[in-house]
Amino acid sequence: MFKELTAQQIEVQFGSQGEESEENEHMDWFIDRRAANYRERRRMCSINVAFMKLRRYIPTFPYEKRLSKIDTLNLAIAYISLLENLLNSDHQNMHAYLKEALIMARSGNPQAPPWSTSGLLIIFLMIFLIKVFN
Repeated sequence: MFKELTAQQIEVQFGSQGEESEENEHMDWFIDRRAANYRERRRMCSINVAFMKLRRYIPTFPYEKRLSKIDTLNLAIAYISLLENLLNSDHQNMHAYLKEALIMARSGNPQAPPWSTSGLLIIFLMIFLIKVFN
């Protein structure tokens, strides 16, 4: 009454489980990939927002192009170091302190503040002078 079907005949009539399994795996991979891409876009967006906020707090020239992420980090590190030096010392005159740091940095003095070695001292000095005379 019931005829035995071979494996090949079953595949023809009902489709193979392997094909269905591969299709499901591909669909699962596609869904996982989309979710991972979405998470990565959100992560990058939050990093970019954080850099935008950081750029607002570090001194730059008004006409300067937007800083790269690495320049932003280096400038922030130098600025924090400058502020730390000012807080930990008894410098009454910031202008004199910056001028002294500039002289030490230009002469290659090993006692020059660490934040003055990257050329950022000039930026700080110019910004400070612009703010003082405006």
